[in-house]
Amino acid sequence: MNRIGRRGFLKLSSASFAALALPSPRAAVGSVSFPDGERLGRVTEAHVEVFSRPTPDSKVLGEKEFDDVLLVYRDIIGKGIYPRNHVWFETPEGFIWSAYAQPVRNQPNDLLLSIPEEGIWTEVTVPYVDGLWKPDSLSDTRYRLYYSMVLNVEARELGPEGGTWYRVRDENGVVMYAPGESFRLIRPEELDPISPEIENKSIVVNLSRQDLSVRESGVEVYYCRISSGYSYYPRDGILRWYTPIGQMWIWRKMVSRHFSGGDAVTGFDLPGTGWTMLFHGGGAALHSTYWHNDFGTPRSAGCINMRPADAKWVFRWSLPRVEYRPGDITVQWPNPGTRVIVEA
Repeated sequence: MNRIGRRGFLKLSSASFAALALPSPRAAVGSVSFPDGERLGRVTEAHVEVFSRPTPDSKVLGEKEFDDVLLVYRDIIGKGIYPRNHVWFETPEGFIWSAYAQPVRNQPNDLLLSIPEEGIWTEVTVPYVDGLWKPDSLSDTRYRLYYSMVLNVEARELGPEGGTWYRVRDENGVVMYAPGESFRLIRPEELDPISPEIENKSIVVNLSRQDLSVRESGVEVYYCRISSGYSYYPRDGILRWYTPIGQMWIWRKMVSRHFSGGDAVTGFDLPGTGWTMLFHGGGAALHSTYWHNDFGTPRSAGCINMRPADAKWVFRWSLPRVEYRPGDITVQWPNPGTRVIVEA
């Protein structure tokens, strides 16, 4: 297998990468077919009702299940199932509340002819594809890989049926294979820092409002909705949050992180979590989210969930700067990363 050395890889421009690619048809990846359209939505809940109008008191036309993928015509403002969100997706079958469907696209990619020795960072650009134990469509699934996941690809292999598979390996040693067309190459320039000349940077998270404000010398330059850890009332009757409150600093940044924890009932196992910024010693982080679209309400075990585009922007803007390889940096006091202020 031909490989590219580290220096050669970092010198490659976008045009050079294009020359390394084999054209692939815009079609279904693997054995799964998705609706033909620019905008799609993947159901993220076990069961979701489809309504005749964008309001929960309208007629129910049917149900959809987890991982069903639907064509989305447009966003419609109606009456939300819960008051935090009044946006609905209009589909050919009726209206689905947007909090219950991940916005996705089906965009297979050209195949790279070679993978650098250090591997490449990639993003999944199809609604989902199964990561298998072996580069063979008859192999068992290890993880289902979802749109916007960020994953490390270390090699390409030919399958027994002639298809090209990419071998994924994460920091936990998890190895799996998926059709190469599912992955978009993340180029080194996509990690270039935003506003590197600004020294006074801070990130302010408000748990009551479920939002995040990015500030330069106290002036807001970016804003987004988030989903934090749940709130609860312990025996003393005082509201508590699973997300730590106070002034902290980013101490580790990772292009991709495999989060896991808990037990079989309440646990989580989330590979390919992109644009991760750890700011608390207990493991709380700001990061991209692919498993729900319910921003504006607490949904996590303590982290700050963000839409992929928001997380990537904050990742590039915040300190410390992360090099493409290894895509992982840890800093210590007295030179911490960007300040993170979490307010109740």
